[in-house]
Amino acid sequence: MPPKTPSFHRVGEILENVFKGKNWGSKIKQYSIFSQWEEIVGAKIAKHASPKLWRGCTLFVDVENSAWLQELKMMEPEILEHFRKTCPDLKIDKIRLQLANKV
Repeated sequence: MPPKTPSFHRVGEILENVFKGKNWGSKIKQYSIFSQWEEIVGAKIAKHASPKLWRGCTLFVDVENSAWLQELKMMEPEILEHFRKTCPDLKIDKIRLQLANKV
């Protein structure tokens, strides 16, 4: 019996099979907002606040001080609306703002 010829597959095909059914694709897309944060909220806000965690439909955001926390609470509807326009496939219903822990 002749030796079996190895079959080669593209890396993309292999990774697609690994990730298929694990819902990792949607998680990767979900967490892409961490790298797009400045684009979503603007440079001014991004300088003072950053996304920390995404749980369910709530995005937890660390804010550097109480003044910015109050400002962003008032701006939450606008931020959510802009978020929905920028990332329509992702569902965020609430932003929970919290003071960042400074060590």
